[in-house]
Amino acid sequence: MAVNKLALIRYKTIDDCLKNRFRKWTLDDIIEKVSATLYELEGITSGVSKRTIQADIQLMRSDKLGYNAPIVVKDKRFYAYENPSFSITKAPINNADVDKMKEIVGVLKQFNAFNYFDEMSDMIARLENNLNKSTKQSGNHIQLESNKLVKGLECIPSLYQAVLNKRSLLIEYKSFKAQ
Repeated sequence: MAVNKLALIRYKTIDDCLKNRFRKWTLDDIIEKVSATLYELEGITSGVSKRTIQADIQLMRSDKLGYNAPIVVKDKRFYAYENPSFSITKAPINNADVDKMKEIVGVLKQFNAFNYFDEMSDMIARLENNLNKSTKQSGNHIQLESNKLVKGLECIPSLYQAVLNKRSLLIEYKSFKAQ
């Protein structure tokens, strides 16, 4: 599910409203605050609909984005967090997120074979170490082979830079069997 920038702004604004315990927030108050924030940050003058805010609140309550926000309606009118210290910005990382991060670290480790990514090796090692500490697990269960003696690895950084900068290259092919 793709979450766009405007949706994230709405969620953050709703979160800010519900964290403010010094004010009672009606649905109309939340709509007004979100509309003002969208105007301030993005210049959107059309505001936001009641249905959009209701859908956002339902989505924040659900597990779809991992928020599981304990949003309650008090006196059939005022919205608030049931737990006063809750915030979607403090949402813990779930096990699925940790598993995905471990997969990403595994992919990043494969780039250590390229000279261009040498400065990343320390960062990748720290990230892997912190993930392993936080989940009380150790090591990888699979490791891909990398051979620094392979010919041509020194060309990878320049090729990578050319792709990033959208530069055309003239590459001359030479067969492995050629002299």
